[in-house]
Amino acid sequence: MKRLILLVSVLALTACGGEKSQVEKDLDNINAEIEELEDQINTIQGDNKELQQKVDAKESDLEELEAEYEETVSDDQDQDENQDQNQDESESDESAQEDSSSEQDKGQEDTEESEA
Repeated sequence: MKRLILLVSVLALTACGGEKSQVEKDLDNINAEIEELEDQINTIQGDNKELQQKVDAKESDLEELEAEYEETVSDDQDQDENQDQNQDESESDESAQEDSSSEQDKGQEDTEESEA
C-alpha cells in the first residue's frame, strides 16, 4: 500500500510538473510586454531622431535666411546712404549755383544802377 501511495504521488507530481505554474505564465506575459514596450520605445526614439534632424535642417535654413536678410538690409542702407550723399551733394551744387547766380544778378543790378 505504501508503494501504491508513493507511486500515485510520483505520478501526480510528474503530471503537475509538465504544466507551467501561474507564476511562470505571469512572468512570460510580463517579459512579452517588456519586449513590446522596448520595441515601442525604439520606434519612438527613431521617430524622435528623424524629427530632430528635420528641426536642425529648418534651423539651418532659418539662419541662412536671416544672414541673407541682414545682408540685404545692410546693402539697402548703404544704397540709401549713398543716395542721401548724392542728394546732399546735388543740393550743395544747386545752392552754390544759386549763390553764383545771385551774385551775378547783383553784379548786373549794380552795373545797371551805375550806368543809370
